[in-house]
Amino acid sequence: MGQVPIVVDGMTGSGKTTFVNKLADKLELEVMPEEFRDPYNLLYNFSYDVKWCYPMQLNFLMTRYIQYTVASDSENYILDRSIYSDPVYTKMYYELNYLSEEQYRNYLTFYNALLEDIIEPKCIILLNCSFEEIMNRIKDRGRQDELNLGIDEYWWPLYEAYQGHIASLLEDQHKFSSKIIRIDTEDFDFLKDHEKFEDVLHLAANSI
Repeated sequence: MGQVPIVVDGMTGSGKTTFVNKLADKLELEVMPEEFRDPYNLLYNFSYDVKWCYPMQLNFLMTRYIQYTVASDSENYILDRSIYSDPVYTKMYYELNYLSEEQYRNYLTFYNALLEDIIEPKCIILLNCSFEEIMNRIKDRGRQDELNLGIDEYWWPLYEAYQGHIASLLEDQHKFSSKIIRIDTEDFDFLKDHEKFEDVLHLAANSI
């Protein structure tokens, strides 16, 4: 198994897609977008009954694991989200009481076992901005499936989970072989702020 050059992560609305596409173009890498496989309609079932949360999260975990191993074999991909942030959602659902203690612990056991089978990426880039800006961007792009999700019921718990994930990675970065880069996207226009983007590009290029 090879090594993924770059993983870009961040909450919905943080600017991942725009950033990933421009970075891939500059570094002459291919983009592997987040893959969504749900052959058993688990997400649909979950929208009506939270008992489907556990099998849904296991399915998404395996999808991200398979995607990561494919990207590792190529060694030429930038990933838009990856297996490394999958626990963000599982932790959120656990804290919302959609998962039992036993289910959450089983998930973490399975997750940690999968991590032992892969190699960390050369670089992890974390995109972050304020909750207010996240919600403004979600409203501006007007995707009905996103707008239907409640702020207090979904977006704020997810934002808190991501803040914890980012803080944990930065605090424990000495434990990783990956170069970890945090970027504040609050007032960062990737398409217009050329000088600022060049600084980020330099950091990423030196990491791979």
